[in-house]
Amino acid sequence: MTLAAPAGRPILPAPAGGWRSRLVRIVLGLVVGLEVVWIAYALAASIGSPSFGLDYRWHVDAARRLVETGTPYLAWQLAGPYEIANGAILYPPIAFVLFVPFLVVPAPLWWILPIGITVGAMTRHRPPAWTWVVTLSLFGLEKSLNVYVFGNPTMWLVAAVAAGTILGWPFALVLAKPTFTPLALLGMPRRAWWGALGLMVLVSLPFARVWADWLLVVRNSDVTLAYNLPTVPLAVAPLIPWLAADPAMASRALRRVRARAGAAM
Repeated sequence: MTLAAPAGRPILPAPAGGWRSRLVRIVLGLVVGLEVVWIAYALAASIGSPSFGLDYRWHVDAARRLVETGTPYLAWQLAGPYEIANGAILYPPIAFVLFVPFLVVPAPLWWILPIGITVGAMTRHRPPAWTWVVTLSLFGLEKSLNVYVFGNPTMWLVAAVAAGTILGWPFALVLAKPTFTPLALLGMPRRAWWGALGLMVLVSLPFARVWADWLLVVRNSDVTLAYNLPTVPLAVAPLIPWLAADPAMASRALRRVRARAGAAM
């Protein structure tokens, strides 16, 4: 659009937006900046705490038990009914494909890799600025921050969700936490997702006896579906930039998921 001008004067382009739009961009930028500072501060301040990396240590210890004894689960988990307590491991055997390498892989990569994947995938969508306000607010929740402070494997599932919005097949990796299965199904329309699922099944076959142990420890535990509800906002956070960047494409993908799920039933 151009501005009309008197004869003899050049026609100038209309200014994009106005002071209101500039003010909105400034406010959004400030909010995003504050959220980033808050998240960075909360994580940095926790590094010296004894609880930092606690879940990481528990799961690496479980991987060591798997290698040394043939099962990653604790004896009291297998013995009978128990309440979820320190050190209890509930991840299925397929998750130990991730945990076992960290017996030798440097510990900092446990955080660097999933955070890098998550940030890289979300920024690739180039979503509108308001999206970051919403997304970072979910990452900044106490329960979300605790996932990264404790080094809980959920942060790897968040990375899989983020990567899934780009490649599709990483959504299958979310099945390593069965309670997040609805998110894993978002990759169903992609042929590569089925390939990843098939590979996971093949990798699981050598763990046949450990699967029996896993079913036993889940049955013995007092865990319910509500156990993972506090981390749901974190798990869905990477979907927001994807949905906002191209709503039409995301809508088509969701329709294909429903169609595939209906056909499977």
